[in-house]
Amino acid sequence: MLNKSVVIAELNLQLSTKLSDLNANLNSAIESRNTDTKSSAGDKFETSREMAQIEIRKIEQQLFKTKQFIHILKNNTTQLITTNQGVFFISIAYGKLAVNALTLNCISNSAPITKYLLNTEISAHFEFVGVAYKVLNKL
Repeated sequence: MLNKSVVIAELNLQLSTKLSDLNANLNSAIESRNTDTKSSAGDKFETSREMAQIEIRKIEQQLFKTKQFIHILKNNTTQLITTNQGVFFISIAYGKLAVNALTLNCISNSAPITKYLLNTEISAHFEFVGVAYKVLNKL
């Protein structure tokens, strides 16, 4: 049986792993940038350092977003809704997540389909983007 605590635990595991990988990538990129030595071709050196700096900023943005996801997951209410079209976990916009051989969709409270999912009673139907949904369960 799929429940919110199992989904939250798996999502926390995925986010923690991603955070660890991003920190390792950031340290590697910083080390690479710092060990890049100036060559006789000055422009090539400056371009190389700028490319490394761009990569560092990109990793830092991903780190920030992942930390935000962890904070939101820890501090906000979540909803697990099963429909005839799939399972939706309303919390953070993580995308697809595999839990116990089942793939579910992790979406945020601001996703367009969320209001339909939250405002539809169990056994009731709604249509979203031309697809008919029937709410089977809410946890």
